[in-house]
Amino acid sequence: MSRWVVFRCQSGKGVGLGHVMRCREMARHLRDQGIGSAMIGPAEGLRLAEDGDLFQHWQAVEDRQGSARDAARVVALCDRLGTRHVVIDDYRADPAFQEVLKAGGLRWLQQFDASCDWRFCCDVLVNAGPLERRAAYLSRLEKPERVLTLFGPAHAVLRRGFRQVVRRCDGRAVRRVLVAFGGGDDRGAIALVLKALAGRLEREVTLVIVSGAGNPGLAALERAVAEMGSGQVELHVGPKDMPGLMAGCDLAVIGGGTMSYEAAICGLPMVTLALAANQERPCLGWQALTGAPYLGRVADVGPEALFQAVSSLIRADRQRDSMAVKGRQAVDGRGVERLISALLERAVA
Repeated sequence: MSRWVVFRCQSGKGVGLGHVMRCREMARHLRDQGIGSAMIGPAEGLRLAEDGDLFQHWQAVEDRQGSARDAARVVALCDRLGTRHVVIDDYRADPAFQEVLKAGGLRWLQQFDASCDWRFCCDVLVNAGPLERRAAYLSRLEKPERVLTLFGPAHAVLRRGFRQVVRRCDGRAVRRVLVAFGGGDDRGAIALVLKALAGRLEREVTLVIVSGAGNPGLAALERAVAEMGSGQVELHVGPKDMPGLMAGCDLAVIGGGTMSYEAAICGLPMVTLALAANQERPCLGWQALTGAPYLGRVADVGPEALFQAVSSLIRADRQRDSMAVKGRQAVDGRGVERLISALLERAVA
């Protein structure tokens, strides 16, 4: 292939799999345009069979060796491939990292963590959070006139299946409640939800639990589910058809990561908890945009508060319908196209 894009991606048990998922979808879109992709970062254990087709180069990095060395690694691969286009989906890409990329003459798109008060000198700055606005970041842009900011849910990168998801019917009763907190460490969130909700909702309501195989709490979760009565809980580990599973649910209890955008495009009303500081602003954003209740950081939320929020929303038919409509209006599934077009300086079709 005559053209390449290099990805620097952060992933793993501690940070979840949302970063690598976004990179996969961008690489898939690039492949369809005849452009090759190279991946730096994720461990070999996170490499899927499909990655052989999406990434013609995969360089696992166990030790960053500091920001400057990590960025130099990216510049070196770009030089080797003869490209200057880079996607940085790594929240550790601090100003020292960025300075090395700038000195290397690269053009890069950077996903960033709104909880970090950093300056940016990238070409394209991305955050899909509903609260983010360009005006709030002008003082943090080294040269505002040359930095394109892509903020808001329209720029969320979703798995391709969510764009074709069968639209759920608004107004239906709550019978299936999705409980999911990404593919990595759920930090006790699922256990909290089970304590708050299992056996306490109407008999017709099933908790649909989704966990990644890499979740360190999976074994304990499997034991807990096995001890519960039939019909109360379903456990899905790394389901293949997540769009279909989500579209078949009526309410979600989730974090403020990628899954919140997936719920929105499905028209799935949600109650949110933040697993980490970088999820707080997105959760607050969904609350402001759609009315989705945000309860706080997982460690600070008690079972009774969670039960009250979920049980109240189950009874609030009109509120759920409004949340569903507003979520679908915010996320259309074309974020990957917008990001790739911006990186390559093309108009969106």
